[in-house]
Amino acid sequence: MTIIPLPTFDIDVPASGLSIGEVARLTGLSIDTLRYYEREGLLLDPAPRDPGGRRRYGASDLDWIAGLIMLRETGMGIAEVRRMAELSRSSGTEPARLVVLERHREEVLAALERTRAHLAALDSKIAAYRLADFPRTALGDGLRVSAIGLGAMGMSAFYGASDEQESTATLRRAVDLGVTFLDTAEAYGPFENEKLIARALGDRRDEVVLATKASSETDDDGTVHGRNGTPAYIKRAAERSLRHLGTDVIDLYYLHRVDPKVPIEESVGAMSELVAEGKVRHIGLSEASEATIRRAHAVHPLAAVQSEFSLFSRDVLHNGEKAVMDELGIGLVAFSPLGRGLLTGSIRSASDLDATDARFGLPRFQGEAIAANAALADRVAAVAAERGATAAQVALAWVRAHGAVPIPGTRRRARLEENAAAAALELTEAELERLAEALPESEIVGTRDAGPVVPGTDR
Repeated sequence: MTIIPLPTFDIDVPASGLSIGEVARLTGLSIDTLRYYEREGLLLDPAPRDPGGRRRYGASDLDWIAGLIMLRETGMGIAEVRRMAELSRSSGTEPARLVVLERHREEVLAALERTRAHLAALDSKIAAYRLADFPRTALGDGLRVSAIGLGAMGMSAFYGASDEQESTATLRRAVDLGVTFLDTAEAYGPFENEKLIARALGDRRDEVVLATKASSETDDDGTVHGRNGTPAYIKRAAERSLRHLGTDVIDLYYLHRVDPKVPIEESVGAMSELVAEGKVRHIGLSEASEATIRRAHAVHPLAAVQSEFSLFSRDVLHNGEKAVMDELGIGLVAFSPLGRGLLTGSIRSASDLDATDARFGLPRFQGEAIAANAALADRVAAVAAERGATAAQVALAWVRAHGAVPIPGTRRRARLEENAAAAALELTEAELERLAEALPESEIVGTRDAGPVVPGTDR
């Protein structure tokens, strides 16, 4: 058992004792309070007096007052303190003092539980005010989300080693800030990312909009087989995601990739049935072509389509995808809105990446390409500096200016806070033009994916 010293005041008390004014300055108690304690019999007796009859305080008095302050600050009533003082004036009263202190300890524990409950209520109220302050935006099908979301993929996969403690703190900090649109998928981990979110935010489920995805067929043991858009698999994957997320409903359920072997009408039909069953609130697609978006939306209203969209990846503006979303009232959710990290300014060469980082396999991060692309990102940083912002913040503001909701991924609170601040940044038309000139698509080196990507097709 650890013995914690009783509170005291570190001072050498002269033989003549201290005056009431000196004790007041030392203890922080007022002179009136000390006089009240003496009148009520809360101080030890007998006490020496000066020639004028005023009490002098010795070392034992200070020790007693330190303990008295502790008892009062932990809620002991005056009557009980007086009882302790009376017992302390007599020898052989230790058992009775023990009874008083043990009873008080139980009262303190009960008060702590009440305080914890009050703190939880305060946290909830504070979170509600923060949520009201952080900008929100509409996707489609009546779904409203925070104007900037958080992509959680990198907390469990693809970008090297992760730190669950910091990831958990980042997720909770996101909700505190009002960044409540959280993106995950069964494929991230696999499954581990969904489970991480459940562990981190199980007590805050009602404060967030959870988006997850299926169609990369994955066995329960984590073995991945490729795309599977069959109704049977989609429904099985949804049940599994519900379990992993620790929730009874998924706010936004995406078909992660279109399965070319299954008509999109069948895949979306199964997702529509999940909505009817109350297991999913809204549905969406990811990396889908204009034609597929039209066919899917005819089966069930799509709330969102998720595609890579950033200053480094603008295909959706040219291949008809953004146009059809605008036409049908579907929201665009932009993953990798920071060019997979290029627009953060932290990636200058391959040496800046972890040895297990999946970006090593992407053309834009190989050989001379990464240095050339980093130089393009520097131009964005120069424009950002004129606004007193970071390149990442301006890049996110650029995405928002095009009517999309960015979901930048990060595992660190500092980056999260930097990204969240972009919600308050609005770019002028002149600044948007300058950014397009600073980072022309024709100068980007390398494609965004390792495999062949044909603009306007399902990827």
